[in-house]
Amino acid sequence: MPNRLAVITGATSGIGAAYAEAFAQRGYDLLLTGRREKELSELAQRLAAQYSVAAELQLGDLSDPKDLQALVDTVTQLPALDALVNNAGYAVDGRLAEVEWSKQKALLDVHVTATTQLTHAALPNLLSAKGILINVASVASWIPTAQSVLYGPTKAYVRSFTESVGLGYRKDGLKALALCPGFTITDFHSRMGIDPDTFYKDKGFTRAWTAGQVVSQSFKDLEKGRLVSVQGWNYKLLVFFMRHLPMTWMAAALGRSGSARFSK
Repeated sequence: MPNRLAVITGATSGIGAAYAEAFAQRGYDLLLTGRREKELSELAQRLAAQYSVAAELQLGDLSDPKDLQALVDTVTQLPALDALVNNAGYAVDGRLAEVEWSKQKALLDVHVTATTQLTHAALPNLLSAKGILINVASVASWIPTAQSVLYGPTKAYVRSFTESVGLGYRKDGLKALALCPGFTITDFHSRMGIDPDTFYKDKGFTRAWTAGQVVSQSFKDLEKGRLVSVQGWNYKLLVFFMRHLPMTWMAAALGRSGSARFSK
């Protein structure tokens, strides 16, 4: 009997790589996507050898319509699919008018268009398998900020979209989860030019988690039938405040900290 199959976008490092490891540990074959061939190939080779699974690659930039369509075509043509993780994402630092539109549009294409289109393409097989859909959002989906202005709103879309799909197909056996990490130790922030040694110092209330810890918690929440996964009492409390206190209070308290501070 063939292994189950998981497709993971943005699998090169961080949360995406942690999901690749977690699914390989569970005996899933892998189709990993990303832009950095060397790192992705090394990850695939290690997981294939360590867990005796098949691990294939499809390189591409999901902000490029041709690359996205190529991956959509691959997903559509798969004979079976048991799990999809839409993890690809990033932040653009700067207020809206300060960053050229092409960069803003690319973020929208990755977070909104790619997540939605790949989910749509995968659903027939996921429903047949009573499979898993995980879309990576962020605690920033509840946080309005002046910096990286599209990050929070697009992650709010990912969260709400995933909840809607999950509710719509729960009776059909689909297990859907919006992962909403806070501070997570990845290369996400260093790629934005943020010094990781400074960034990951103990932040007390908003301490950083490892990608492995975040992914492990998400599987626990998935098993409990939750639609949204937020790690730790501290981030759960932050989300509670964001949902119930006046937005102007929270916006003033957060100031110009930037939604990327609360991102993966």
